[in-house]
Amino acid sequence: MKKEEGWKKPPDGKLLLNVDVSYKAESSTGSTGAIIRDSTQSFIGARICYRENLADAAMAEANALKEGLVLAQMMGCNRIMIQSDFFEVVETMKLDGVSVTLCVPIYDECCMIWQDFISISIDHCNQEANCVAHELAKVAMQSKLSCNWVNEPLSFIL
Repeated sequence: MKKEEGWKKPPDGKLLLNVDVSYKAESSTGSTGAIIRDSTQSFIGARICYRENLADAAMAEANALKEGLVLAQMMGCNRIMIQSDFFEVVETMKLDGVSVTLCVPIYDECCMIWQDFISISIDHCNQEANCVAHELAKVAMQSKLSCNWVNEPLSFIL
């Protein structure tokens, strides 16, 4: 698996969820990438989603968090540490999802899902520590697909 510079090891018993986006303002389209790994960076699962009609990059980033949470929830992961390189998403969730942007409904949904986890946290990371999630988002943008992978990592992120 590709090693990311600045990757932060999750605390014992937690899995790491990285989320990121690819966004095209001219077409109002975006895509999300989410990857779950354990403390040794071993692949657990990934999700990509292509979206149309996104108002801005912030909305795409909020969607990335939501899709990552859905992936973790679907896989039964109940102890996670989330990393995003988009400061606004991190700070909004640290403030219990309070926002005055167009993303309010997305943050509300994230907060509802958030409550299902036994232990959950979110931290800001640099782009280098988030490159696998970004590569996943780019694949979703190019393919215009939405899908999940479990247990077996995709060849391009190995």
